[in-house]
Amino acid sequence: MKKVLVVLFTVLLVLGCLPASSLAIRKPMGDDVPVWTEETVKQYALDFIHGNDMDRLYGYYDLQIRRYMPMDTFTGMLTEIEWMTGDFVAFGTYRVFEETDLLTKTHVLHLCMEKQDLDLYFTHKTKADDWEIMAVEFVPAEKQTVDASQVTSADTDTQDTALSDYTEISVQVGQEPYLLEGILTLPNGASAENKAPGVVLVQGSGPSDMDESIGQTKLFADIARIFAMKGVATLRYDKRTYTYGSVMTAEEIANLTVEEETIQDAISAGQLLAANECIDPAHVVVLGHSMGAMLAPRIASEAHKVFTAMILVAGSPKCLLDIMITQNEDVLAKLEGDTLAIAQAQVDAFKEQVKALKRVKKAEDAKAMTIAGINGYYFWEMMQVDPVALIKKLKLPTYIVQGNQDFQISMDNGIDAYEDEIEIKYSSVEYKLFRNLNHLLMIYEGPAENKGTVAEYDTPATLDKQAGRDLADWVLRLSKTGNEE
Repeated sequence: MKKVLVVLFTVLLVLGCLPASSLAIRKPMGDDVPVWTEETVKQYALDFIHGNDMDRLYGYYDLQIRRYMPMDTFTGMLTEIEWMTGDFVAFGTYRVFEETDLLTKTHVLHLCMEKQDLDLYFTHKTKADDWEIMAVEFVPAEKQTVDASQVTSADTDTQDTALSDYTEISVQVGQEPYLLEGILTLPNGASAENKAPGVVLVQGSGPSDMDESIGQTKLFADIARIFAMKGVATLRYDKRTYTYGSVMTAEEIANLTVEEETIQDAISAGQLLAANECIDPAHVVVLGHSMGAMLAPRIASEAHKVFTAMILVAGSPKCLLDIMITQNEDVLAKLEGDTLAIAQAQVDAFKEQVKALKRVKKAEDAKAMTIAGINGYYFWEMMQVDPVALIKKLKLPTYIVQGNQDFQISMDNGIDAYEDEIEIKYSSVEYKLFRNLNHLLMIYEGPAENKGTVAEYDTPATLDKQAGRDLADWVLRLSKTGNEE
């Protein structure tokens, strides 16, 4: 890994030393190009480590460097660095030297990291009014001792700003008698004059709080934080069945559908977000996770143009009951003996119930059935809407993503199924498979015996930083494209 980093960044240094005759005419970079000092180099390092405004950081490079180094390569460096080093701890030593014959200056800044320290070699031009970056090289370095005296107040302030660059506001979503508590997370700087894109977060199946707390994880709280640091606002809220499920009447529960449980409140959240003066109403996105992803096309369709794009995380275009059958069969594969026999009989009975429900033509007949302890009408009503047909009809920018370690939704039932059912001609749909991430886009590092089971979520984990930034960057690209048009 160390060798990969050194070789990769040394290539950039070589490019920076190409003869002037081989370079294209330099494109002016605007008035925001900084004078590179110890302070601004430290800020660049922190912004890069935290994935803040990567387009701006990339734009500081010399034009010729950018031609040889695509944006994907630039952002990919961060993934490799995070894997090797862990989190940033503090700044260490600093020195600078000039190469007058090349008209360049190099700042050497030591970064004290959680697992592996780095020396940052930051080289830029020194011509008059020309401060473009020629190379940024991260080299593994020996550990430097860190104590309170080494972490200056300036360092601390910069880190705090990077880690808490947002404001959270309590809001209420929905209508009486089902008002729901929620949180609007705004990136600092969002205002009526500087509107931010906004994203409504829609949970998966079952009662769920606004953070989508599952075991020791809080996916939506993680998304809100990472998105805000990237400049994207979010709105998350408690699910209706989480707040009012215990007081609903038997009749209300029997007639409950995803319309009342999820869709109505998601639309209300979208309307609330779009009406906020700090939000760009032309860039309001619905992000659904798991069953929320399965319902996102229906939410966008019924919202009548409130939502301008969709992100589907760990969803499936298939029937929820079919997904449940697959999940049960996966559990059976891990059982044996009498336990297997008992469970097999239960799964077989469940399959027969599903077959019977699929034959039902009338809502009244579905309401008379019970599937897995739930009124059959709940599943039957959902089966009447084809999410893939809605995706094709809406033609909204759509980002379909999944982790390849997702044990709840297999790739066959998830991202691969979407690709199979959505023709290639629908260029508005993009796909992304994240390596080593589970159903929550998190890396599981707990006991081996819990891997591939719901017990995974009992081990504390957080949203993978690169995945979170990737989703936020997709939203930001939509916003920039729209503004350019």
